[in-house]
Order: sequence, then structure tokens, then C-alpha cells
Amino acid sequence: MTLSIVVVGAGPAGATAARRLAGRGARVTLLEARRLPRPKLCGGGLTPKAQRLVPLRALETVERRVHRLELRGGLLPALRLDEPQAEIAMVERARFDLALTEAAANAGAEVRDGERGDGVAEDASGVTLTTRRGRLRADLVVAADGDSSGIARRLGLGGPAARHALALEVDLPLGTAPPVDTAILSFGVRGGYAWYFPKGDHANVGAGSYRETDPRVLRAALDRFARGLGLDLTDGRIAGHWIPQGLRAGPLASSRVVLAGDAAATADPLFGEGIAYAIISAVAASDAIVELEAGRATDLRPYDRRLRTLLGPALRRLELAARAAEPSMTLALGTIRLSRGVREVAIDVIAGRRPPFAVDAHCELACTCGIDHDPPDGAACAPPCPHQLPNADAVVTCHAGPGSQLACGSGSSPFQRREVQLAA
Repeated sequence: MTLSIVVVGAGPAGATAARRLAGRGARVTLLEARRLPRPKLCGGGLTPKAQRLVPLRALETVERRVHRLELRGGLLPALRLDEPQAEIAMVERARFDLALTEAAANAGAEVRDGERGDGVAEDASGVTLTTRRGRLRADLVVAADGDSSGIARRLGLGGPAARHALALEVDLPLGTAPPVDTAILSFGVRGGYAWYFPKGDHANVGAGSYRETDPRVLRAALDRFARGLGLDLTDGRIAGHWIPQGLRAGPLASSRVVLAGDAAATADPLFGEGIAYAIISAVAASDAIVELEAGRATDLRPYDRRLRTLLGPALRRLELAARAAEPSMTLALGTIRLSRGVREVAIDVIAGRRPPFAVDAHCELACTCGIDHDPPDGAACAPPCPHQLPNADAVVTCHAGPGSQLACGSGSSPFQRREVQLAA
């Protein structure tokens, strides 16, 4: 019997889960409360680890690639990272999320935008969602409906996030300074940082903190940062949002419902990066559904442990790094400047060269990326590879032994070279 699945929320987590499940033959309905394309508050910086987890069509929305990352804070001069592995791609979330949703539709998902869910009820045989257009009955639900997830609240899932950061941001015209090839992170904000992300004809400028949760205090910090760059906040409209980080304390799944993305609080506690981690949660959610369909699980509750196993160690390390650096950014940035080993760790975090973004023995991320590879000896590849990339002319094929780099391309297709670390 073909499973019927409703995915709520067309952000990176929801669109990825819908694409993967529809690609495996499930009957998927993707609900989005607003009409697409819709604006989304987000800095819009795609780290390398996020770039290699999305379909080619989504990468075509990149407005600018930034090769230099400048770290500021404390009493020392700015530290510049010119590492190719740390290249950040800048996107506008409206176009980016639309591309992810189109990839889900191309895989067979039915997309219903402008349809907000008003109620949810779970029973032994399925889930009933009530929307303004009527009722939907599904076998399973992936709730990727954001920080204030109505589904999680109504079903008693989730609970408080390990951290809640407040972020303020504004789009400003590009100026002559700073350079348009440079992204800036300034750790002069207590419990967070301010950022400058140059895009096509404008820059996204913002500040976020889990300590400075008074909008007036954070606004003052953002104003100081902008003035230091020669920018005027009155040239744009400031908006704010909350970033849930470090996973939620309560259950992330019931028998027939899983939480993904911000609904599960998957953003990291150091940089507040959310897209790559949201996609990981979508991979775990879709794999939990595959396990249930195959009879290897009786319900979706094992997803909770799986997601905490995948993301928990990395998120805890990032939180410890944030707490260690907070008392003295001068010392923290000085250590990065003087220690090649520490600098490599910082680049690893951005590039995703360590778990959970290294390709593991189960090929989860390889298949998400559309990469066919040789797993370590004796390892099973589930779900099976290869996987056809949307909008690509050929299957991307990469072969490497444990611990080596996978250099990927797709023949004549306009597919950018990507490298993925295959874990030993």
C-alpha cells in the first residue's frame, strides 16, 4: 500500500522531506501557509555543507559567492579566512525555497500553497489535518512548520529549545565598503554576533543573540555595527525573528508525526546556521518513514533518538565553543589566528568536513546530494544509490575509499564541482 504523507511547511526541511519521500513513491502533499514565493527572514548564507545538500536548481538561485570571511571581535585586527573550502553562497530565501519546492513537485509531491493548517488530530490509524479548505487524512505527517509549530503544540511535542536567539535584520544597498567579495561576522554582540552578507544588488545586515533578547538592546548593537561599516539603517526596514537552537527538550516524534527543521530546533548554537541542519533533519525524518514502511519499525518514535544521535554531539560541541569564546573574543580570535589546528576546526565547521556532514556508512547524505559512491567495505547502502539529481542530465557518480575526498561532476551538465568527505 502506498503511504499518504502530509508535509507541513515548504522551507528547506519540509521541501527536502517531500522531495525524498515523493521520489520513493509515497503520495506526498506539501502544505505551505503562505503563497509562494514568500519572503523569509534569514541571512541567506549557504555554507559549503548546505550547498552540497540541495538540488542543482536551488544552487541556480545563488546571487553571489563570497570567497573571504572576515571575523571581528575583541581588541585584535580582523581575521580573514580566504579558504576555498569556506566559500559561502548568498541567496534570497524566497527564490531559494521556491526552487526547493519546485524540486519536490518535480519528484511527484502535490504542492498546496496558501493553505494554513488550523488543527491536527492523531489516532491509531492516521492523522487528520484541518485546513481552511477542508480536512486532509494522511498516514503520516512531517511537521516542518517553524519555531511556533502549531502541530507540535497541539500534539504535545517539542517543548522548549535548548537556546532561543533573537535576530534582527535589514536589507541595505551595497556600498563601496566593505568589499562585495567579503562576508563579515562581528562577535561584538553579547551572546551572538552581527553579520554582513553581500548579495546581488544589496546586502543583508543583521545581529542575533541568545542573551540580548530585548529588541531595543539588539537594535542598538546592530546600529553600531552598521555605522562601523559606513551603512545607514534608515535605508532599509528592520525585521526580527527567533532562531530555535540546539534541539528541543521534549519528544520530537509521536507514533505518526515527526518534527523537522525549526519545529525541532535544529539550528546550531554558535553561528545560528539553520539550513544545513534542517536538511539533515529532513533526511532523518524521511528515513524514519522508510523504516516504518519497510516493517523495520512499528512507528515513527525512533526518529527522536536518530535525530539526537545525528545532530546532538555536533550541536553540543558548537554550544561549548560559543560559551568558551564568549568571555574573551580577543583570546578566541587570537587562538584561531595563531593556531593552525584551531583554524582548521573553524573551517571544518563551516565546510562540513566532520560529522554529521561527512558521508556516513549508510550513504544518507550521499543519496540526498545525488552522489553514487562506494561505501566502506561491508557497509550497506540504504536508501539505494544512485539517485537522479533534479534538472541534471546525468547521474552524478563519485567513487572513493574511506577517508578520501569525493570530487563530483555530471558530465556535460552545468553541475558545480563539489567535495564531500567520506568518513572512515
